[in-house]
Amino acid sequence: MAMDFRALRSKIATSVKLSVALRLLVGGLALWCVVWSAQLFIAGNAYYNVKNSISLWQKKPELASIESIDRALDKIATALNYFPKNALYYQIQGQLYEWKAYSESESATVESMQTIKENESRKLSHAAASYEKSLALRPNWSGSWIGLASIKWKLNELDETFYTYLNRAINVGPQDAIVHKFVAEYGLAMFSARSVHYVKIQSRLKRHLDLGIQNPLSRDFVLNTIQKQNANATVCRWLKASSYPVRKRIPNCVSYD
Repeated sequence: MAMDFRALRSKIATSVKLSVALRLLVGGLALWCVVWSAQLFIAGNAYYNVKNSISLWQKKPELASIESIDRALDKIATALNYFPKNALYYQIQGQLYEWKAYSESESATVESMQTIKENESRKLSHAAASYEKSLALRPNWSGSWIGLASIKWKLNELDETFYTYLNRAINVGPQDAIVHKFVAEYGLAMFSARSVHYVKIQSRLKRHLDLGIQNPLSRDFVLNTIQKQNANATVCRWLKASSYPVRKRIPNCVSYD
């Protein structure tokens, strides 16, 4: 009888220990979930806040002040602190460094131009590093390949590496809005400048002008780029085989006579 009592007591003690351990495990898991959820909320909120700022600057570049860009860089740094393996956050960080280089160059005076150019090159180097980190995590992200091509263009380095970046972006994201935008902007700039580089982009330019006008995420940007380059008539001629919905969006491209 005494043996049965001791065995029962031992079983009860073991059961209590297991129950306590289980409660501690569940409590720890619940706490981890709360902390993770809080971090996710903070990082996600920072990302969307920065994304909205960039969208605003794209429409009104004059609003991209150095102070607002620095605040955005702090926010995305917070997001990366919580999630250092998020490729999208690095891609956004790269865009912010590009915007900072732009903002600083816009505020330059003649006297400080040399210093500004050096700072611009440094910021673009930071942007390239962010894009490379993004691609290390997600190699088939067209936005980061376009980012690297954009930096090469801004540095006036239209070399083999530039076209490697551009071709990679087109190959991994042939239908992506960001690809349509960049090809349209770069190609029309080369055409307007009568640059030898136009020959290298000519066939792809026409295709991405068509696709860019079709895509609602790139349409306004592509049409505005055509207008800025005074290329309505030229693009209309290039896209004579395109669909009616595409051609009608180009001013004076469709006749109703």
